[in-house]
Amino acid sequence: MKYSLKIGKDLLNFNLIENKGIFTVENDDKSFNAELVQIDSNLYSMILDGQTCTIALKKEGKLIEVFYKGDLFSFEIPSARDKSSLDNASGVDKISAPMPGRVVKVLKKIGDQVSEGDGLIIVEAMKMESELKTAIDGKITEVSVKDGDTVDLGAHLVTVEADEEENS
Repeated sequence: MKYSLKIGKDLLNFNLIENKGIFTVENDDKSFNAELVQIDSNLYSMILDGQTCTIALKKEGKLIEVFYKGDLFSFEIPSARDKSSLDNASGVDKISAPMPGRVVKVLKKIGDQVSEGDGLIIVEAMKMESELKTAIDGKITEVSVKDGDTVDLGAHLVTVEADEEENS
């Protein structure tokens, strides 16, 4: 199963596969095997690639803390908005329909300059309107819909590309 964790401003994506009590964590080209045995409510004995250690896990809301070999590591379970903005660190923000619905109003047009948090489009689903916003500063390079269009879940709506002259 695919998972994501937010570490500072970075997003870590990985697969976690469980088979008869053995967990395999796959990230890019790396793969780790671990066996976890729960000792207490937050305390686990872990065998990681043949090495035994004890770890403590604490989960509070979206925050996960792991105490391992004297160090405390903090992770956050990212929201869909976090994933979108972190995935778009490449300088491109592709806004997609969060659910099936209807485009009420396109607020920006191709060539418009926008700032992080600016509303780009208003969509209606289940009689509720939502304003979709950009996660980056840049220019509108593509608008795939017009007022009144019906859209499916995940349909591409608007693309924002970061300005390239910000490298000074």
